[in-house]
Amino acid sequence: MKCPFCAHPDTRVADSRLMEERNAVRRRRHCPNCGKRFGTLETVELKMPAVIGPDKKRSPFNAQRLRNDLTAAARKSALTPEQIDETVRLTEHRLYTSGQRDIPSTALADMVLKELLRQDTEAAVRFAALHKRFDNPADFASWLAQAVKTDRKA
Repeated sequence: MKCPFCAHPDTRVADSRLMEERNAVRRRRHCPNCGKRFGTLETVELKMPAVIGPDKKRSPFNAQRLRNDLTAAARKSALTPEQIDETVRLTEHRLYTSGQRDIPSTALADMVLKELLRQDTEAAVRFAALHKRFDNPADFASWLAQAVKTDRKA
């Protein structure tokens, strides 16, 4: 690590502490050249897959947009803000661990719908109406019948 004071290319680690709540390591460093001390914070950087939209454009995954869409879908349902946050967290985790570079928006919507169907069918139906591409009302009715059937099994 380069010293921020004198730009010496090699500094020594004096102390390291694990910060579990942030999944990070805080290090106190010492520069042998100028004698100054400074701290660094080391975190893991994971790359999220890009979302491929219906127009074939790549865009970065936006957790806040997903949270907003879930909040809109859950407006008149029993889904709590904590459940919405958990759904976003689970979706992010699944995307991180998928190992994929890109994910189609339809696959992302299916991933979210699978979780929503476990929690609240009403919110899942609203989310599907916004994010799934149904060619005609019969396709939507077929999807809805399958969702209700899945809900009753749970």
